[in-house]
Amino acid sequence: MVATVDISLVGLATAATAGAISFLSPCVLPLVPGYLSYIAGGAGERDGAEQESRLHTFRLALLFVAGFTTLFVLLGMSAMALGGVLQRYQNEANLVGGALVIVFGLVMTGLFRLPMLMSDRRWQGPRHVRGPLGAFLLGVAFAFGWTPCIGPVLGSILAVTATSSGNGAILLGAYGLGLGVPFPLTALFMGSAAAAIKRMCRTGALLNIGAGAIMICIGVLMITGQLQAVAIWMLTTFPLLGTIG
Repeated sequence: MVATVDISLVGLATAATAGAISFLSPCVLPLVPGYLSYIAGGAGERDGAEQESRLHTFRLALLFVAGFTTLFVLLGMSAMALGGVLQRYQNEANLVGGALVIVFGLVMTGLFRLPMLMSDRRWQGPRHVRGPLGAFLLGVAFAFGWTPCIGPVLGSILAVTATSSGNGAILLGAYGLGLGVPFPLTALFMGSAAAAIKRMCRTGALLNIGAGAIMICIGVLMITGQLQAVAIWMLTTFPLLGTIG
């Protein structure tokens, strides 16, 4: 969620961290085991070898992640295209984009609620998906269905991209990986992961509050026109976070 002329390590790390926080959000984390069982297609029932069943679910989980990450990248490319149009109205775009990011931040902290951003649109399909293509398509459906739920963070990245010269496709790709990496890891450790998920639900709520506060600060910086200056200061002060492309 950092806007610079090029993509920096701090920008990628921020986007990936935002994805991980989205994974821990109360409307995603509790449903992870169910989604993994869904994409596994009952592999454990057909295959008596537990280890082989986990590897099967792991491979399908990777394709599931590839599905929603692909859609996020396409959204980032769309935001970049919109940003090119908005360059003529940079000041106005910063005001509107900053206001949106502040609203998204307030939603994340729980101080303000927008039902359409905090609900899901789950597709009620067959009991199990079939094969790699089914897992990939379910990932795409996940991105569409859960966009309202993970909307505050996703919308903030899109808003920053559309009002700056940031590379939204790469940032949204990093966001997708941050959100997605825990899925196959959970598939490998399904038994112990279920108990850990219950413990992490409370942590996820606290992380949402912290992420929301950061988003509010970013929104204020956008409105005041200081976001670019802060990004440049960070890159100048910490050269290791410099641009990579």
